[in-house]
Amino acid sequence: MPESRKPLFVSALEQAEQQFEAAENVGYESRSLNLYYGLSQAGRAVSAALTPDDPKVSPEVRKHGLRVLRLDDVKADGLLETEVRGEGGSGTSFGRLAWLLDSDPLEAALPLSAAWNMILEVPRGSLLPGHPVPLSVSPAYDPAAPLLRSKHQFTIPLSPQAAVDGAASMKLLYPDLAPGLLCTTTGNGQHIDGSSGERTDLALFELEDFESQLRDYRQSTVLMPACGPGRKPLDPLLAWWVLLYALSMVTRYKPVAWTQAVDVNTSRQAVPLETVLSKASEALPDMILSLLTKPLRPLG
Repeated sequence: MPESRKPLFVSALEQAEQQFEAAENVGYESRSLNLYYGLSQAGRAVSAALTPDDPKVSPEVRKHGLRVLRLDDVKADGLLETEVRGEGGSGTSFGRLAWLLDSDPLEAALPLSAAWNMILEVPRGSLLPGHPVPLSVSPAYDPAAPLLRSKHQFTIPLSPQAAVDGAASMKLLYPDLAPGLLCTTTGNGQHIDGSSGERTDLALFELEDFESQLRDYRQSTVLMPACGPGRKPLDPLLAWWVLLYALSMVTRYKPVAWTQAVDVNTSRQAVPLETVLSKASEALPDMILSLLTKPLRPLG
């Protein structure tokens, strides 16, 4: 990192740390504000550290880079129907991270329900129908050395529809698979999904080096779903970003709706929302540290 960027990096990261610590000491009625602004400041530090040294690209970003559509119409019982869209390009906080992480810039709106399903900490029982979820990638064993993990092959569970449609269906739903080669599939539902208990088939794919080509999430490798047909996935960090941005905007500008949404006496969403906001304080610093200490994917 150039010396000139270090003051921005250090000050933004310090503010992020303080916001994350503050989030643990406030109630759910306002916690999303601290979490989002902590993440936003961490994003400024990431931009300072990782933006390529190019006179045409400033390491300093401006504005959020996202907008909640029809914020005035948000109601507590329809919170996750809210839509979020990117705006302002790669000079904004969200846009810069989307560029650095080869993530969808959200030029088209994304329902918050879709982002919700992309958060691995979301309680499985609160997943929403109609939106795909991230898949955990398991490294295959090297047949030449069974105790070693292969650098090139990995297995993923197939949905029933994907098991019928094959690799093309999976690559549309999970674009990071695009350069991969489908080697084999198992039959007869030999894999038991750990979250749902359902039996599925497994697909064995091959990439040049899947651990560097796929996405890292807290010491695990995951496949993130596309944001829509022909679109990129959201990086796991930016799935959190979209969710927390939207929740913080509702908290700030629609306080009555937000207070109703986290009222455990009246809202079915309250416990899942509180669970996610509780886990964010642990997940976000972990992800930021990983991002600052591991190589980036190739810029898209």
